[in-house]
Amino acid sequence: MKSKCILFIPVSSTSGIGEYMRSMIIAKALFARFPSSDIHFILNEKASYIDDCPYTVHTSKGSPTKDSNTVNRVISQLRPDIVLFDSSGRANQFKLAKNVGAKVAFISFYNKKRRRGLKINRLLYTDKHWVVQPDYCMKRLSWWQKGKLSFFNKQPPENIGPVFQSSTQKKQLEILIKFKLEGEDFFLFNAGSGGHYISGVLAIDIYYQVAKLFYQKTKVKCVVVFGCNYPKEIPIDQDIICLRSLENAEYITLLSAAIGRVICSGDTVLQCIALHKPSVASSVSPDQPARLKLCSGKGLVLAAEPTVNSLIKQSLLLEDRKNNAYDELLNNMKKEAPLNALTVILDDIVHLIND
Repeated sequence: MKSKCILFIPVSSTSGIGEYMRSMIIAKALFARFPSSDIHFILNEKASYIDDCPYTVHTSKGSPTKDSNTVNRVISQLRPDIVLFDSSGRANQFKLAKNVGAKVAFISFYNKKRRRGLKINRLLYTDKHWVVQPDYCMKRLSWWQKGKLSFFNKQPPENIGPVFQSSTQKKQLEILIKFKLEGEDFFLFNAGSGGHYISGVLAIDIYYQVAKLFYQKTKVKCVVVFGCNYPKEIPIDQDIICLRSLENAEYITLLSAAIGRVICSGDTVLQCIALHKPSVASSVSPDQPARLKLCSGKGLVLAAEPTVNSLIKQSLLLEDRKNNAYDELLNNMKKEAPLNALTVILDDIVHLIND
């Protein structure tokens, strides 16, 4: 693939970070494969991670979906070869991208977003639609949606599962040494980006209290990842390893190496299932309860309420190897055979651009 201009437009806010992280994973993988790629992002000017983005950044007022003037100006100026909307974008943005000659790809994360991507005013201008969820988390397409896809000769959205960056054994060892950890000797605690609130309290502060209590009861080493949107100073704790944020490869390595994980039911819970790593999860944002219900209903995760009492109860259950909870989760996860979502996306992008 010769030098191409690629524009990423993820949802970006001061609370969540999942769409940006997913787009960043794809961008880095593309750049690694095609170093001559000209990669651009449109990001919310108030997003905490904006200065950390290694690619050309164009700032929008609020999330890009709500700032069509900026998005359309950037698209018109760049005339990119491909535009990737991650859970974002208005119909007029999709249309303009097609009109300047770009291929348009859309990433959705749950049924409502998929439904939005299948509206005629977006469907007409979309070349590829990935759903970053496994089949069991998504409703079947309705007859009306199937009819539209057939009538306009469009491919149906493809359920590809979570997008994450795997690492080599050598890289895993380097990361564990960096944080002075050993495999399967610690629990990992994380509630997403660090900006989510539960009844006025930061969700990660609740998880931090769970980690402290868990350590007191078990003496198992605990790592708490607060997230880049955490608005306060990271605690200094002689018992708990407290981290602001991690690169995706580092985060996936710690998820994989931990003996147990206490997480939220966003993208991370799907990553754990894909990696066959037993975890406890609770919901910290409005889109998560339905996903958690589906995953726990299939016996793929231990569900908890986002409270100290509920999270500690389930965490201790996961840690206690005398019961069958851990083994049951593991056996259920091994029945799932997810695709390598990142590889699917990269191959599809190459095909779109070269088509």
